[in-house]
Amino acid sequence: MESVWLMLVLWIYIDVLKVIQASSCAKVHTPASVVLAGSPVSVSCYIEDNCLLTEGKDFRVAWRINNNYAPSNLSYQESNRTYGILIPSLPHTGADIACVLCVGDHICQIADGVRVKVGYLPSTPTNLSCALILTQPYRLLCQWDPGQETASLPTSYTLHALRGRSGKKQFEIPPGEHFYLIPRDSYSLFLDLEVYVTAVNVFGNATSAPLKWIPMETAKLKPPNITRVEPHTSGCLKFSWSLAESQKWLQVTFSVQLRLKTLNNQLDKELNVTFRGRQERPISVFGLLHGTNYSTTIRVKYGEKVWSEWSEWSDPKTATTLMRAPSGHLDTWLKLNDQRPAQLFWKPSQKFRANGWNLTYTVESKEPKMTLCVTQESHCFFNLTKRIKKVYLRATNAKGSSIPTEVPVYRKKGLDSVSNFDVHPQSETSVLLTWESPVSSSVTGYLLEWRSLCETPAAPLSFMLVDKNSSSTIVTGLKVFRPYEISVYPKYVDGVGRPLTLMAYSRQKAPSAAPELKVVDIRYSQVKLRWDEIPLNETNGIIQGYTIYFWNDTDNVQVIWTEATSYVVKDLQPLTKYSTFVAVHTMGGSSNGSVQSLTTGRIDGIGMVLFVIPACIGLSLVIIIVVFTCLGKHERVKMCLWPIIPDPANSSIKKWTTTDSLQGMPPYKEDKDPVLVYLSHFSLLDQSDKELFKSDYVKESQWSHDIYSHDESHNSFQACSSYNSERDRDSVPYATVVFGGPYQSHSAPLPAYVRSDSTQPLLGGDEPGTPPPYENVPLVRGVTKVKHFTAFPRNSTESEESEELWEEFPMLRLLETRDTDHN
Repeated sequence: MESVWLMLVLWIYIDVLKVIQASSCAKVHTPASVVLAGSPVSVSCYIEDNCLLTEGKDFRVAWRINNNYAPSNLSYQESNRTYGILIPSLPHTGADIACVLCVGDHICQIADGVRVKVGYLPSTPTNLSCALILTQPYRLLCQWDPGQETASLPTSYTLHALRGRSGKKQFEIPPGEHFYLIPRDSYSLFLDLEVYVTAVNVFGNATSAPLKWIPMETAKLKPPNITRVEPHTSGCLKFSWSLAESQKWLQVTFSVQLRLKTLNNQLDKELNVTFRGRQERPISVFGLLHGTNYSTTIRVKYGEKVWSEWSEWSDPKTATTLMRAPSGHLDTWLKLNDQRPAQLFWKPSQKFRANGWNLTYTVESKEPKMTLCVTQESHCFFNLTKRIKKVYLRATNAKGSSIPTEVPVYRKKGLDSVSNFDVHPQSETSVLLTWESPVSSSVTGYLLEWRSLCETPAAPLSFMLVDKNSSSTIVTGLKVFRPYEISVYPKYVDGVGRPLTLMAYSRQKAPSAAPELKVVDIRYSQVKLRWDEIPLNETNGIIQGYTIYFWNDTDNVQVIWTEATSYVVKDLQPLTKYSTFVAVHTMGGSSNGSVQSLTTGRIDGIGMVLFVIPACIGLSLVIIIVVFTCLGKHERVKMCLWPIIPDPANSSIKKWTTTDSLQGMPPYKEDKDPVLVYLSHFSLLDQSDKELFKSDYVKESQWSHDIYSHDESHNSFQACSSYNSERDRDSVPYATVVFGGPYQSHSAPLPAYVRSDSTQPLLGGDEPGTPPPYENVPLVRGVTKVKHFTAFPRNSTESEESEELWEEFPMLRLLETRDTDHN
């Protein structure tokens, strides 16, 4: 067993040794390990003489590129032991090329291989720029963008500088750097210089676009100084300036830019003026406002090239132009009120020029001639007499007064106002106002006024005049999250219309504070809550309403919306703990107050009385109504509770009247089947044969026959069948007994009976005392279509027949007729 294992190990060792020897029996060679992208690649494979894979065997050579066999048409045999392959191009990342020796069709072994990399030409340098640094020593810094670089292919850069006729200079750039400081002796400050960069690697070179310029034009000078400013003539200032101390030696022409800005917010405007000149040459700026303070700064650059870099702005210098009398008119707004003095507001119009400072405004009237007000503010309050129709406003400075502005005094009231006035936020400092014009065509314009509502001291009123053809305008200069009261007035020829006023915000957000709940009154079933309004300076928007959240331990939450500052929560449980808070809402958000806890009280004596008394009163009313109903509808109630059901077996048929039989019947509607009518008793008729069974007679005449009509021959029947009762007068015959002739002559023929159409039985079939059933038999002696009751035996006597008849029908005994008067 051990010898078998030893042989197995020896065989494995020999096989591995053969593989090692086979793998080293060929050499692969390529002219270059790095080739230019897109270039063909040549690789050769030399097989050693002592190669065990090929010795004494028929073999062939194959090539693999990145684990894929190359097409056979690319390979060739150079000599007896050397094989080659020509690859047109490699992938952009390079490739692993291996020489494979194959014996037969399935046994192949890699003999040797090589890694061939792909390279590219260097990227062209871009964004070449140079700047002159005017510090001792002067330096010219040039830098560029190298583009994409390959770490395996080193790239070197060379900076070329051409200076006129002085020739060309080259500067080798250290590896990894993409900038260079050109020495001072290689360029002149005020002469043209051409610069470009060349990138070189093993595959070739690339050159950037040349840059040609005057080095001084690329210099960024230090901020200059304004040495002196003085008013020259009316509306003119003269400036003297110089370069920084370290650059004053530059005695060349510069581009100079001045920026002038008015002070004290007289005009929010900047003026930029550009000049060409030397630093010792003063600069004059004309067309300025008279008597206006200006803050001026200056900056410079060399040359006029657009890409030349400006210096930083200098420190500001303040100067004032010469004064003159104010010019132009003022915009005015005169508000009249019977209870208060007249209020006149004004502001500069677009054509007004103060032309000075320390302005004083005078309000006066000419008829009568008097001065109403003198102030330095932009408003004035004074009393007007009825004689004054116009007032005049003029501005005055140290040089004189402006032309007076005429302000008419309108006393007519009640004129139409605008409609659909609305405010739309535009930005954090402006709103858009829109409205619709009045119907009247005599509108000459509109006046808008606004005032901040939460400033201390109170903010001054601002106003704006709008043309009559406009229906919207934008108000600017508002403070964010601050409330403003804005009004619009239509102006007429002879007066000012009624205003429309809105509160507006340029932007809204959630209130800064939330209301605190106060429990005003608490009872067993309701709680009254109250809270104070949030201060106006903390609302941050227009209050839309409040939401009250009210819940108990079972999380039964009530959400209540209200616009008031108090609310009564009802339908609560006694002795129950509740929690509540209130949230305030604006268009910009909501703020929640703190949660308050409370417990409802127990039902006290007053509450119990208030609960019991109404309950007792209500119950008493119900009882009274029921009692009166029972008394007023006694019979109906009795019939509903104890209905009368007649028993035919224990009743006399002649006592059954319609009224009695219907007492126990429930009422019915017209859309239901009618209730059968119980008929009371028989009627006895004596008619001729011709009229006996006419249909109309049976349906109308017989049933409407008066049972109390009689003649002298029927006294016995009347004595037997009639009864004296007012209730029975309305009774309806239950059936009619019809005789074909006088009943005295009915000894031979049997009496005929016409059955009623009623379905009400006379007597129950199974009840005690009920006669036996009978059957109908046809009549004889000409009475047709009428069925007789059971016939008697022919040989019986009249008394027997009568006696047997009543025995069969005991209830008909009352109808028995006896001839007591005509025997």
